[in-house]
Amino acid sequence: MLFNKIICAGLLIGLILNVYGKELLFPDPKTGAKPRIKYLGQIPPEDFKKEAGFFDIIFGKEDVFKQPDLIGKIYGVLSVKDFVFFTDTTHAVVFSYNLKTGNIKTVDLPIRFQLPMCLAYSKKLDALFVSDAKLKKVFGFDSKGRLIFAIGKKGEFKKPVGIAVDDRLERVYVVDTFDHRIKIYDYNGNFIKGLGERGDKPSQFNFPTNIAINRQNGNIYITDTQLFRVQVFNKDLEHLITIGGNGNIPGRFARPKGIGVDSEGNIYVVDAAFSNIQIFNMEGDVLYYIGEAGTEPAKFLLPAGLYIDEQDRIFVVDSLNNRIQIFKYLKEKR
Repeated sequence: MLFNKIICAGLLIGLILNVYGKELLFPDPKTGAKPRIKYLGQIPPEDFKKEAGFFDIIFGKEDVFKQPDLIGKIYGVLSVKDFVFFTDTTHAVVFSYNLKTGNIKTVDLPIRFQLPMCLAYSKKLDALFVSDAKLKKVFGFDSKGRLIFAIGKKGEFKKPVGIAVDDRLERVYVVDTFDHRIKIYDYNGNFIKGLGERGDKPSQFNFPTNIAINRQNGNIYITDTQLFRVQVFNKDLEHLITIGGNGNIPGRFARPKGIGVDSEGNIYVVDAAFSNIQIFNMEGDVLYYIGEAGTEPAKFLLPAGLYIDEQDRIFVVDSLNNRIQIFKYLKEKR
């Protein structure tokens, strides 16, 4: 597989699955490098409870009813408190997983999805946002599952995929993949402005897919998938840096998809074709990577979405393995 035969130099540290005591740590401690990421487990576990309920399970209520026996192809993932939400594009539903009890549930919402893709959460609104690429709409639901936000008039979107929110600016960012633009709205659903057009220059895109927001400074990270790169903007939509490019060496991409940023500004990019995650510093220098094709922990088959929560837990959609793998960034002690 890609990277297996590459000897990495400089800041790049090859991440090889290693059992260090009873923990899986990356980079390999035997190399002398300080571990920065720990593998925590996967969702769902082998024997999960087949239950389903309402979005207000966040507050403890858990109603049980029948759900599909199998989880289909997952794309988007989101962590809120002790719950992980993810989209199942096969069954056109949103699932939730209780990290404390191990219960998995379908989220009962008043919209019949057709192709739910990505998820976002506003702490200020206490609301879950869902994009649907086939309905060509983005919806927001409060903690009781009530529809409080909807955008997507006829012709407004061609294919909304990635979504993110910025509570400080009260903005909703929508990646319209087939329109090669990012469309920005306020919390009332009013269009504010757009970013980009089709092209290969900075601030231009070619089939962008996913987006993430830095909670510390509001920087915006967008996977420009068909140009094999990531573009980074500040909160004022000024282009800062471009990461990557086409290639099969570390720091380059073949099919970048999910993206996230940890509390120290490190950038994580999923590559669906290379079956790995590459980690970059704030300046865009590649630091190390996790993964290759496979079914074992820290290996992937067509990975897709990625989300990093406020606890620096890293949730990676491993779509053909029908699971979400969980890692944690180990911050420097100060």
